[in-house]
Formats: sequence, C-alpha cells, structure tokens
Amino acid sequence: MSALDADRRTFLRRLAILGVGVAGFVFVRQQVNWPTPKILLAEGRSSGWLPTPRDGGLIALPARIGRADIQAVVDSGAQYSAIDAGLAEQLRLPAATPLPMVAFGVSGQPSVTQAVRLDALLGPARGAVGVRGLRAATLNLQPLSGLTRQPFSLLLGRDFLHAVVLEADFPRRRVAFFDPDGWSPPAGARAAPMRLESGGPMAPVRIEDSPPIEVMVDTGATGALALSEASARAAGLFDGRPMRVGQSVTLGGVSQDGMVRARRLEFAGHTLEDLDVQVYRPAANAPVPDGLLGVGVLGRFHMALDLPGGRLFLIGPEHPGRPPTPEPPTRFG
Repeated sequence: MSALDADRRTFLRRLAILGVGVAGFVFVRQQVNWPTPKILLAEGRSSGWLPTPRDGGLIALPARIGRADIQAVVDSGAQYSAIDAGLAEQLRLPAATPLPMVAFGVSGQPSVTQAVRLDALLGPARGAVGVRGLRAATLNLQPLSGLTRQPFSLLLGRDFLHAVVLEADFPRRRVAFFDPDGWSPPAGARAAPMRLESGGPMAPVRIEDSPPIEVMVDTGATGALALSEASARAAGLFDGRPMRVGQSVTLGGVSQDGMVRARRLEFAGHTLEDLDVQVYRPAANAPVPDGLLGVGVLGRFHMALDLPGGRLFLIGPEHPGRPPTPEPPTRFG
C-alpha cells in the first residue's frame, strides 16, 4: 500500500459519518424558471423494479448520457439536479441559462455554478427510465463521489422527483418509478406525516423527550439524522453527553462537525433507539433546513415518496437480511 493510500484511509476513518446530499441546497439568487424534465417509463406507467447496490444505501443507478456510461444517485435532499462539471465539459452539454447560481451545502462556503441541459437513460438496460430536457447544475462532484462506494457523476434532485412517484424498497434493495397519474400506494402502506416546503419533503421527528422537529426526508443522506446546532440544542442533545468531533467533506470544503448519541428517535409512529446524530453548523445565510433524515432511518422501510401529490407512505420498519456495509465516513451537501 502506498503512503498516499494509507493517508487517505486514515483520513476517511477520521471523518464524521453522514451523507447529506451533494448539492442538496442550490440557491438561485435570480428568479429562474427551472423546468420539470419529461419522463419516459419503459412499462408505460412504471419503470419496473430496478436493483440498487448492496453496499452504502444510496439509490444509485447506472445511467447513460450520450455515449458516456455513468452512475446516477437519486437525492430528495437536492433542490435541483446536478452533474459533474468535468463530465459536462467533456460531453459539451449546452448551457441552459446564462445566470449564475450559488450552491450551498449545510456547512462550508457556497459554490458558484452554471446549468446545462441533457437527456439521460436510467437503469441496468439504460432504458427503464428516459429523462429528457433535464436541467442540471454543474458542480465538482468527483472529490465527493470518490469517497463513496458508488462513485457517481449525476444527481437527480427534486426537479426529477416532482415528475414521478418514487418507490424505494430499501430492505430488498430495489427501486421503481411511476407515472403520478393513476398511481396508488402499495398494499400495506401507511401514510406518514409530511408536507412540502419550497418543494422539499419535510417530516416531523421527535428526539427523546423534546418537542417535534421538522427535518427533510433526504435519500442522499447515508446516515440516520443530521441536525443544525440550534436544533440539536433545542432537542436537548447538548446536555453534557459525550460529543465526538470529526472532519466532514462538503461542497464548501472540509469542515468540523459533532456527533452525539440519541437514546430514542420517533418517526411516523415508529420508535428507533440508540442512533448517531450529526450536528452541523450551517453556512452563513444558507437556506438550509433544521435537519435531515437519511437512509440510516429510511433504509428500514419500503418508502413511497409522492412529491407531485405531497405524500409519503411507508411499509415497515424491518431490517435487511444483511445490514448495509457502512459508507466511508463522508458528508455530502
């Protein structure tokens, strides 16, 4: 093993653990009409079930843009879709708007970006889902995706998810997309509290004996729960219990985050015990939520996210037959 590889492995072990959705907060300072892409489903009303990777927990799918075979991640924490800037330049994708945008993570400094327009095919057969006219922010995704077990070049954000219903059967590691017209919840699913705020899915959680806190349902987050410092304090997590400190990688660079242990978390009528909670300090003036609920919790459910209808349904919880291998300790966003 080279010294560089050894240093990288040591660095990864020291990072705080929780994904928060790369480019999860793309804030457009100018008023820009961000279009919803056109979606074509192989089975007419459905994509059919598509397998997702066994490790890591992210909703990662093979994709093709032009002649480039890549991997895409479905991220409900991302306001808009995003593509790696180097790939966009390599493919010579056309610009979608001349206006610059500012991309925020939950901490670190903002990034200035532009947008391009593209068509993509998703799924193992590269045709289960066709995406036409997708507008994507150009961001440097490679440093972030390189720290995951599913390196990716494309993030499909809420602009994509507002055109489909997403069913993610996390315990069975499969996902399907549906035409919102005529879709009905799967048998045995129960409605979970959720509302849309600026298009983002927000759900209440309760930590131990604190009042409920609204957090974003974030399929791009690899951990259980992340809270801003103010929310963590309000939840009673700054009560003298041990807090670990570690580095995390964000769009704005490397930052310091805390990690505390919560004895109990209540979500959608279910109680989960003994969970790690990441505590982040939001970037100044960043339009970020009070917290994010990731696949460390969502991964116990068959989840149906109907953003067009503003609804969330759950089956479960249950534990996968084999627990997911922990993600390298990385925070996106």
